[in-house]
Amino acid sequence: MSDTQQTQAQPHLLLTMTLIVLETIFTFILKHDRVVALQAKKFVDQKIALKINSYIPYFDFYVQFSEHGILFDTKSPDKAIDLDVRTTLMDLIKIFVFGNRKSIKKMRIDGDLVLKDEFRDLVTLFSVPKILADWKQWLSEPTDETDVIASKKRIAPLLEKIDQQRSKINTLQVEVKQYKNRIKRIERRQKRINIAFSLIAVLLITLLVYNVWFN
Repeated sequence: MSDTQQTQAQPHLLLTMTLIVLETIFTFILKHDRVVALQAKKFVDQKIALKINSYIPYFDFYVQFSEHGILFDTKSPDKAIDLDVRTTLMDLIKIFVFGNRKSIKKMRIDGDLVLKDEFRDLVTLFSVPKILADWKQWLSEPTDETDVIASKKRIAPLLEKIDQQRSKINTLQVEVKQYKNRIKRIERRQKRINIAFSLIAVLLITLLVYNVWFN
């Protein structure tokens, strides 16, 4: 292998090794954290696929939720991509190491509006601060299936309320955009009216001056 080929292969190998580590960690969290499991249930059931693209520096990889865990790969999955996420390496570090919400908001995501919001909520659960806060609960996780079901029933209404509130927020956001567009149209119309009145006023003044001057 030439030096050039080795140089090109090194970043790809590093990315592949990193993805293997991330896949192991994220799958472990998914299987041991009940809150994460519930929040990610929709993603797992629908086998949601993501494309993560970093533009500084440039690299991309794919993430797919499945019953086996959260799969990371440099190759695109067989199914269509549900969410296309664009961010930077620094923001990814801030998100998962520090739980930085500003970096989460800065992510550019293409896809279903509700799914985008749910993804942002889910990402926060995989941050290091959240994991450190919850790891003790993993040790005391109930082994009794009845307790697990009871826990899910307690959390389910909260998740339902969150979904309802998110839907209301999305509706309000759409309405706000509509009102903003209406306001812009009204402002443009008012501007045209003002210009028309100004022209008419100038014309009338000109005619008045003309009549006074020549008469």
